[in-house]
Formats: sequence, structure tokens, C-alpha cells
Amino acid sequence: MNFLKKLAQSSIATFSIFLVVLFLCAVKVVPFDKNLILSFFLGALLLAFGQALFLVGIDLSILEVGKRAGTRLMRLKKIWLIILFGFVFGFVTTIAEPDAQVLVGQIVSINPFLSTWLILSVFGIGAGLFVSFALFRVLKKISLKYILTIIYILIFILAIFAPNEYLGLSFDAGSVATGTITAPFLLSLVIGLCAVRSGTSKDDNFGAVAIVSTGPIIAVLILGIIIGPMGTNSQVAESVSGFIPILIQNIKDVSIALSPLLVIFILLQIFILKLPSKLAFKVFIGFFICYLGLILFLTGVFYGFSPMGYFIGENIASLNNGLIFLLGALLGFMIVFTEPAILVLAKEVEDVTSKLLKKWIIYVAIGIGISISVIFGLLHVVYNINLWYVLLPIMFVAILLGYIIPPIFLGIAFDSGGIASGTMTVSFILPICIGLSSILNGGNELLNAFGLAGIVASVPIVTLEMLGLIYLTLNKRKGKNNDERNFDNNSK
Repeated sequence: MNFLKKLAQSSIATFSIFLVVLFLCAVKVVPFDKNLILSFFLGALLLAFGQALFLVGIDLSILEVGKRAGTRLMRLKKIWLIILFGFVFGFVTTIAEPDAQVLVGQIVSINPFLSTWLILSVFGIGAGLFVSFALFRVLKKISLKYILTIIYILIFILAIFAPNEYLGLSFDAGSVATGTITAPFLLSLVIGLCAVRSGTSKDDNFGAVAIVSTGPIIAVLILGIIIGPMGTNSQVAESVSGFIPILIQNIKDVSIALSPLLVIFILLQIFILKLPSKLAFKVFIGFFICYLGLILFLTGVFYGFSPMGYFIGENIASLNNGLIFLLGALLGFMIVFTEPAILVLAKEVEDVTSKLLKKWIIYVAIGIGISISVIFGLLHVVYNINLWYVLLPIMFVAILLGYIIPPIFLGIAFDSGGIASGTMTVSFILPICIGLSSILNGGNELLNAFGLAGIVASVPIVTLEMLGLIYLTLNKRKGKNNDERNFDNNSK
């Protein structure tokens, strides 16, 4: 029943996007290409079914292991071991993230002098160091708002000295580093740590993803300062085509992505967890279900959704700009319901807040944020707006609101930003922007598209912080009403 429920949820979201594309074909905004539509339909089926399997598997494996690992590591009372585990976990999972590999492929296509493993290693080192830092913050109970303020001041100082193209690239790197594999495990690991730590509050359950996503940003900016400008002789990266080649490629990618986590679990099981054999077997089954689901999910995305994204982008270039932005906002809102990591975050938020915040509220808030993000991204592409004028005000407002809203909302908001820009953003919305830019801007389409994932990761932070402001206002009114009732009762 759990699988059927998740399948129904993912199917509604996925086929809503499919219907929007059919509508665009029906009104002749996008030409009707029978083969492409069939590929898109098959991709939607695979995506919906794969997402449901992935979410069932993640409940049985990654989330279960993360919480138990956090609890057991905390009980060992060895801070150095927790810090070391955080670095190794952050490094191996980041270099294996499918979204990170897609982004790196695009970077290498622009500058072949940069090797794939160099860039992945930079991503991994940045994420690994900041996973350790995020766990250290939880252990030492350091306020999240002060840490984020210092980190983002450092980021924008580094951005002043780095070549311009590295600003968008660095924020994209931060957004893809906390993806489908890393974010769920990290969320559950921190919750496990907090469950054992004395004097803990629910506020500390969130914020780790936010901190980790800044690690690759800083690492890429430092790389840019060291190696200098990337150059502008860009071209769209060659991609694998055909169902069977894409399926084989995704089997390879997912095997690489999940194998480090499986190795980590085996080592944890031998030396720390020591789960009963029946429960350990259940976790292995969960990993296998997760493995199958992720293969189907990514195959659906790259076989059906990415080619359609390029196609839509190329064909909407002749539309009125207002219609382009409206379409982008609609698609941005809908993809939030197809991202596995967002679904996991929403469930964790609902559990930790004792259902004070319902999952659907989190979905809607992030969806609105992504809609606005995509509009900003399209404005950047259509009008060649400098990313400084987009990212700097957004992050300034986000940090400022962090000093006003309840602390738990600050962690939830920044975590949502680290998770919002996932596989669908990189493989569907980004291709739309690249296709659009290839018509409007010619040869610089990839450089111009850099920063989209970073924008999508930033605006949802502000929308969820606004949700925190609403919550704070309602709580104050509730408290005031209670005080008035108490005063009336005492008067009587």
C-alpha cells in the first residue's frame, strides 16, 4: 500500500507536466513530434514508477541507516570519528551524485583543459569539509544564522576575485552537491545525532544541507581564482541517445552513486551498528529497491525529459517574453512534486514539527519559490542580466530574514534551497534555458545558462522564510488572544 500511495503521488505530478507539454503542442507553441512525444511519455512512466520505488527503498535503507548511524556515533562520544566520517561521506557521495556528473560534463564541454575528475574532486573536497563542519556545529550547538552569515560574506568576497563565469558555476555546484543521494542520508544522520545529544532542540535537526551546499561554492570560487577565466568557446555537451544506451549509462552511474553508501553501511554494520541479521537484510533489500528506482527515474529523465526540454526551449524563443516567463513559472511549480529529495525533506519536516507543518504546505512553499526562481533564470537568459544582480539581493534578504524568523525555519528554509535544485532542474529546466539561449544568444548558451540551478536553490529559501514569518505572526496573535482570555477570566 505504501508503494501504491507513493506511485499515485508521483504519477499525478509527472503526468501533469506531460499534459502541459501536450497542451503546448495542441496550441502549436511547440511542434508535434510523434517520436519525441512517445519518448516523453515513456520517460514519464519510468520517472513515476522509479520515483515511487526510490522513496520506498530510501525509507528502508538510507533513512534508516542514517538515523541509526547518527545515534551510534554520538554514543561513542568520539568527536574526531564523527568529523572524519562526515568528510569521507561528503566526499564519496558528492563525486557520485548523478546531478554533479551532468553539470561536470557541461563544464568539460566548454573547457576541455579541465578534467572531469579534477572538478569532481573539487566538488567532493568542498562538500566533505563542510559535512564535517555541519556535524561539528550540531555537536557544539553553534547558532546557524551566525555561521551562514559568515559563510556567505566569505563567498561574496571570493566571488569578487574569481572570474565572472565562476559565480553561476559555483552556485550550481553547491545546488547539485546535495542531491538525491547525499541529502536524505545527511538529514537522517543529523536527526540521529540530535536524538542522543543532551539539551538538543528541534532547531538543530535542520541546517546541515544548507552548510554542506556552500562547500562546493567556496571550492569552485577558489579554483576559479587559481586557474583563471574559463573561456567562452562553448558548445552543448554531446549526450548519450537511444533508450538502451541511456539505460546502460544510468545503470553504470547509479552503481557508482550508491556503491559508496553501501560500502559505508557495511563498514558501519561491522564496526558500529551491528544490527540484527534480519534488520540488516531488510536494509540491503531497501538499497536494492532504491537502486532499481533510481535507475528507472534517471532513465525516464534523460530519455524523455531532457530532449523535450531542449526542444521546448528552441521553439519558445519566438514567443512573447511574458508567455515564456509564465510557462517557466508553471513548469517550475510542477517539478517540485517530482523531486525525490524534496519529498524526503517534507516528510522529515512534518515528523520533526509534530505535523505542525504539513507536507503539502512545504510542497507549495517550495513550488512557489522554484516558480519565481525559473522566472529569474529566464530573465537572466533572455536579457543577459548579470548574476550578481540576481543572487546578491536574494541571499542578502535570506540572511537578513534569518535574524527574524524562528531558528527552526531558518534551517528548514536553507535546507530546502540545497535540495530544491535537483535532477529535474538540471535535466529538464536547464535544457529549456540552453535551448532558448541557443536561439537568442548563439554560441554562448552554456555559459549563459550557468547559474540557473543556483538561482533555483536560492529563492525557495526566502519563500520558506516568509512561511516562518507567517507562523511567527500567527503564534503572537494566538498568545495575545490567550492572554486576553486569561485577563477576562481573572477579572470575573
